[in-house]
Amino acid sequence: MSTTGIILQIAYRLSRHFWLGWSLARWFGLLILGLGVWALIRWWPNSWPAISAGMVFLLYASILTWARHTGYIRYARLFDEEQQLTEGYVPPSLRKEELVPARVSGWFTVEGQNQYFVDVEADFETVGTREHIVLGRVHPSRFLLLGRWLKEELGWWYVFVQPSMIRQMDIGELTAGPQPQRVLRIVYVPDTDTEQTVYLRADDEALRRIWQDLLEDAQPEARA
Repeated sequence: MSTTGIILQIAYRLSRHFWLGWSLARWFGLLILGLGVWALIRWWPNSWPAISAGMVFLLYASILTWARHTGYIRYARLFDEEQQLTEGYVPPSLRKEELVPARVSGWFTVEGQNQYFVDVEADFETVGTREHIVLGRVHPSRFLLLGRWLKEELGWWYVFVQPSMIRQMDIGELTAGPQPQRVLRIVYVPDTDTEQTVYLRADDEALRRIWQDLLEDAQPEARA
């Protein structure tokens, strides 16, 4: 079990679930500050309880800032796993527009909007033009009874990756919850000014099929 993964997961859920227009992350921060003010009034002139609450708030804010900076995930490349996928059993090739179930983290888009999600239910497919598409689905969700996912973010979100966009693809371990998971990482450039990363988690057979499909037309330097 990963303590870091649990912290990242909780921070992500607090930031994505809202109550009365504010994220739960903000409400918890306000609660800590409120407790500090109450402690200052209740135990004055003993200021140590209020100072303790202030230190807890600073720690809480630091954790949230760190988690947001990491994208609520930690990734470590696994070179041995890549070699096994490349040199081991070769699975059946993906059929055109065949949907492969996966869990995906990264930047998604729909109707000109962009949003970052972690561990979204999704499908991976490759169409006839060899464009790779991730079809993500964001479902209604509640957290700590009060928090709800924003309605405007529910529904379908997409990732579109042309083979020429791929700059790096590798296999590694993603920590975004209690248990680290093996994932396929794709670093790509949707335009000349932007570099984005998407992480795909699937069962062993599905991950092998996606990996082999991407290898068919990925640039040699993308495997460095």
